Amino acid sequence: MKRIKISFIDEKVEAVAVLLEDKAPETCKCIWNVLEKPFENYAVHAMWTGRELSLGIPAEKFPNDEGLNIPPENQTVIPIPGDLIWNAYFPYQWQGNPKPVYDFGIFYGRESRLLLPVGWRPSNRFGEIVENLSKFAEVAARCQIEGRKRLRVERLEK
Repeated sequence: MKRIKISFIDEKVEAVAVLLEDKAPETCKCIWNVLEKPFENYAVHAMWTGRELSLGIPAEKFPNDEGLNIPPENQTVIPIPGDLIWNAYFPYQWQGNPKPVYDFGIFYGRESRLLLPVGWRPSNRFGEIVENLSKFAEVAARCQIEGRKRLRVERLEK
């Protein structure tokens, strides 16, 4: 079972998630490959989907745009606390951005949904937080008031 660690860098709060390889094999393969080297980026609180942090994966992690070609797997529109969700948008598909957008969604609370201004967005559920969701959620919720926070995502070797 492959696991990843998601860390709030400044707050020193970490969560551990398992990848759902049996339910979303292509998504998990892509994420695992991306994490050959850990990455850091700012997570922002979602505007429309509820209790979610949106973490953009830098485009340079996808030299051949393979993140755009992941098939629908284990999709949901009603994520639950701890769900990790994958979305990718082609150029100009997300708010006129001329570059692809790769979004790693981290849901930390209830009453969430994948309903965007353009409608429902069924998305690949590829992982779930299995350790320290409560503490992680406390920091995630503060993003609504305090703004973006720096996250690090990395493979967690046995």
